[in-house]
Amino acid sequence: MITAETVHDLDRELIWITVEGRLTLAEKLDMRVWIGKALVACPRAVIVDLTAFDDPTGTAASMFQAAADSAREYYGVLLLWVTPAGGPLRTQLDLGFWRRKLHLFEDRARAGVAAQAGPPPPERFRLALDPDGLAPSRAALLAQDACTMWGVPEVTAAARRVAFELVHNAAVHAGTAIAVTVSLRGSYLHLGVRDGRPDAPARLLPLRRSDPVLADPPGDGLHVVDRNATAWGCAADGHGKTVWAVIRLPGSVAP
Repeated sequence: MITAETVHDLDRELIWITVEGRLTLAEKLDMRVWIGKALVACPRAVIVDLTAFDDPTGTAASMFQAAADSAREYYGVLLLWVTPAGGPLRTQLDLGFWRRKLHLFEDRARAGVAAQAGPPPPERFRLALDPDGLAPSRAALLAQDACTMWGVPEVTAAARRVAFELVHNAAVHAGTAIAVTVSLRGSYLHLGVRDGRPDAPARLLPLRRSDPVLADPPGDGLHVVDRNATAWGCAADGHGKTVWAVIRLPGSVAP
């Protein structure tokens, strides 16, 4: 039986997954799901700690390679691995073939340093906002400017709606300073809204507005995000939370 713990390092844009136990064929899907959920958040890097993990099935290494290829091609995310302390999987990963195929490290400290020194962060737009009535519209304009700059007008309307609703939610519910980030990551446009409260986002009614681009049927503001984003979620730490959403770019292939 295997277990996993996921921790978000919001300041460094890293996700750590600690996997423990002995893999069975029936649990391979569970492991793919844990890694997949981390990748779709489009952090700068995902680090999987395998120190207390082993694979008697002999199939994990090829699964790791497929996950790393998907992370790079579809999400623009660096995927790194902390090697097991011992056992059959450690013996397999010590082979030169896997050392060339995977980003393998002896401990968490080295993996963390490599993640920070890896590929540069994706091109992004940033905006700091006060939690006032103008914040949602300013966030929507930031998303529009980003889509124009990157030549992806097909997702402009969806990006504006999502940015508006996430910032509206943060302004009303959190009431703290807000940081908005829009970036291109692999096959997705990524929007992140950070505030100073770690609790999950509240479900709020959207503001009434006359802008036809932002118009959406009345209802729950986060349902607007559901309708316009490919996926979205929330990651919290001791200093606040980031609510993120991704929108698949036109012509891209889903993983």
